[in-house]
Amino acid sequence: MKSIPRSAVFGALLACSGVAAAGSASLNEFPPKVMPVLVQVDSHGKVTSASPAIELSPKVNRLLRANLDEMITRPATDRHGRPVSSQFVINLALQASPLDNGNYSAQFTFLSTAPVPAGSWYWVHIDGHRLALAERDSLFRRSPRLYQHDHYRPAYPRSPHVSPMPPIGNTTHNSPTRSPPVRGR
Repeated sequence: MKSIPRSAVFGALLACSGVAAAGSASLNEFPPKVMPVLVQVDSHGKVTSASPAIELSPKVNRLLRANLDEMITRPATDRHGRPVSSQFVINLALQASPLDNGNYSAQFTFLSTAPVPAGSWYWVHIDGHRLALAERDSLFRRSPRLYQHDHYRPAYPRSPHVSPMPPIGNTTHNSPTRSPPVRGR
C-alpha cells in the first residue's frame, strides 16, 4: 500500500462518488462509489491502456495503474487456450485507511468486469452525468454508435416509426363495407 496525502484521497473519493451520482439515469448503471475503467491488455498480459471514466490527478492515476498491474497478471485466452489481447470495463472501488502520521493508505479494489467489443472506445459524458462508451471510428460514419451493456445503440435518436396511412376510399365508387382497421407493427 502506498501512503497518499489526505487531499488526494478525498479528491478521488469525491470524483468516484460523482461518477455514480446519476444512478438509474445513466446509460450504463454504476452503483455508488464505483469507478469504471476501460482497460486494454496485450497478448502478454500487460496493461497497455487504462482509461477511467473520470479524470484523475496524476498521483491517483499512478496508483490506479499500479493496482491494475497487480490485479492483471495474465492475458485473456481464446477457446484454444492461446493468449489474445482484450479490452473490458473493470469496476473498481477506492479503499482508504488512516495511518498514524495523518495520511491515508489507499488502494483500488476489484468489484466486477464487463466485456467490451472489438474497436477503439472512449468514455462519453452525456448530459453531464450519464456515461457511455463511444466508438472512435464513428467519425467516418453517418452517426456514431454507443455501446450499452450487450448491444449497440445509435448516438442520436432515430426518427419515430411512421404508422401506415389508413386506406383512402375511392370517391368515384361507393363502397358498401368498411375495410378492417390497419394495425401497426
